[in-house]
Amino acid sequence: YFTIIFSSTFIYSSLVKDDWLKACKQESDPCKNGGYTQKDCSCACPLGTSGDKCENLDMNYNDAMVQQFTPYTAIIKTSGAEVVSPGYPKPKGLGKLSYTQLMQAPKCHKAVVTFSDFQLDPRRTDDKKNCKDGSLEIRTDVSVVNGKIFCGEEIKNGTVFKSDQSELIFHFYDGNLKHKGYKAMFTTEAIPNCRNNAQF
Repeated sequence: YFTIIFSSTFIYSSLVKDDWLKACKQESDPCKNGGYTQKDCSCACPLGTSGDKCENLDMNYNDAMVQQFTPYTAIIKTSGAEVVSPGYPKPKGLGKLSYTQLMQAPKCHKAVVTFSDFQLDPRRTDDKKNCKDGSLEIRTDVSVVNGKIFCGEEIKNGTVFKSDQSELIFHFYDGNLKHKGYKAMFTTEAIPNCRNNAQF
């Protein structure tokens, strides 16, 4: 769900880089980590790299793409971590949001999320299947296409969600956070009789 492909700009430009290398009097491309020499002889660097020659690998390309285009998307692995909506409890001026929060437990453990606050826009009066503005989808089974949608104050304080395996996903869809948002705690729980087959 976090797979991103390289931009068409990088693919196209790399096709003409040989001409630019000749014009810049370079026998080989000095740009590192997937970068390439541009027409002005500088390096065009992929997201996640930095430096004049793209020599610094700051993060992998997929993570850099996610951070740039969905900055509130996160992978949460630390048990005891707080899981909150952007700007909680006063989400002002964030605009329309769409993001994903992935809670990831170790192998042979379930991801567990316990809510202590949940306040979004209520469901539509003319269409009870949908929320007025923004909704939270929760997937406890990541192998299914759709999870369960929640709006308003439908998740009560103390409500617990547990993943079927090791991952649990929150998707927040196309909405403005006009209310407080939500707050929860991520923990893990061992799956009985599960064998970790990792080799040591």
